[in-house]
Amino acid sequence: MKKAHSHVSIDYYAYISGLRNWNTVYKVIFSLGALLTVIAADSILVSAATMVFMLYLNVGRGRIPCTDYLRLLWVPAAFILLGGAAIMIQFGDGRGSLFSIPFFWTRLFITKDSLILALDTALKAFAAISAFYMVTLSTPMGEIISVFRKVHVPGLILELMHLIYRYIFILSDTNRAQKEAAKSRNGYCDLKTSFRTFSGEIANLFVMSMKKADMYYDAMEARGYDGDCRFWEERKELTGGQLVYGFLYTALLILIFYIIRRG
Repeated sequence: MKKAHSHVSIDYYAYISGLRNWNTVYKVIFSLGALLTVIAADSILVSAATMVFMLYLNVGRGRIPCTDYLRLLWVPAAFILLGGAAIMIQFGDGRGSLFSIPFFWTRLFITKDSLILALDTALKAFAAISAFYMVTLSTPMGEIISVFRKVHVPGLILELMHLIYRYIFILSDTNRAQKEAAKSRNGYCDLKTSFRTFSGEIANLFVMSMKKADMYYDAMEARGYDGDCRFWEERKELTGGQLVYGFLYTALLILIFYIIRRG
């Protein structure tokens, strides 16, 4: 299932993760704390340490294959690297630059400050995503929504979160089936045919999405849906072993801040 449907991978890992039995509220607080720390510290060392620590939790403790974890990181990597390149490359006369090339009537150049800023921004984004993955790759969506319910997030928002999350998978499955059918009929044999096939898929996907929305809403009502989504939640105790990792991460941050202060 994991290999056939790439979008199922997140749910798949959430159910097989070694962190699956950790207390959900603790995981959310841990992840959110790491995210806020990375943003507030604004330090390359803190961002790098957070990336490595979350890599250990997800791959070492969560037992997610390293190649699959890096593949999931590669999805946002393109946007992060492009954003970093936009920050790093500047226009002007190139004075005091580390590297510069002529570009029409001006020059493209990179300075030490722009390079450090781009590296800091990229690492901060990767560290934030790594902290976010610590929760999403070890916690089913229903349990995450239950945490939001405990902090009194409006029920309408929670229902929309769950329905949209699930409906993305439904549309993705429909689109995958359409694409496989089109490929079997040489629908992508050349550029012109590919454009025609793609436009037909989009139009058909819109029609199918409306039909499936009605079908799934009827199915929900048949199962007693009255406007309030309730999920079965397994009770997960907070243990000392789980708290150890929070203390280790805190100690690592204290050590880094001490090194930065001495430096």
